[in-house]
This record gives sequence, C-alpha cells and structure tokens, in this order.
Amino acid sequence: MRPGNALEIPGEVEKAKGVDWGVLIDAYLVDAAQVGSRFAASVYRDLSGVSADGMTILTPPVRQLAKVGKFEMLQSLCGNDHYVVVTRFNSEEK
Repeated sequence: MRPGNALEIPGEVEKAKGVDWGVLIDAYLVDAAQVGSRFAASVYRDLSGVSADGMTILTPPVRQLAKVGKFEMLQSLCGNDHYVVVTRFNSEEK
C-alpha cells in the first residue's frame, strides 16, 4: 500500500467497533482462521500502529473471552492484548 492510499474499512469492522467490549480493543480481525490457539487474519485498526489496515497477521496465543452476536472478543494468554474476530475465514466462499 502506498502512503496516502487509504484502504476502505469493512462495514463489519465499524459495527464491531460500535460494541462496548469493556476493554480497549487492540485490533479487529477479518477472515480469521484459527491455527491452534492463534489466529491468522487480515487486521484493521491496529492500535499499536505496527500493522497497516488489511495486512495479514498472526496473533499470539489467545482465548475467547466474550461473544456478542457473531463477533468474538479474544484475549492474549499473557492478558495484555484484546482482539475482536469480525469474520471467520470460510474457504467455501473464496
């Protein structure tokens, strides 16, 4: 992605951001695929600023803390990070 080119944020990410999760969310995950206790996903709104919107990331080991509708909140096992799974990867749709 070139500087100045803003990637459009998926509408579902905006909906997930509207949920009161009770904690600061570090990033929102789209097309998340579970790999053991981690998730590989496209990331949006990375609070750290390390990952650009749309980049593929691998989370640290996580556990599910809450589910609101189809959204899932995850917490890293160390307890420092919180993520929201906005959508799960579905190989049949790709």
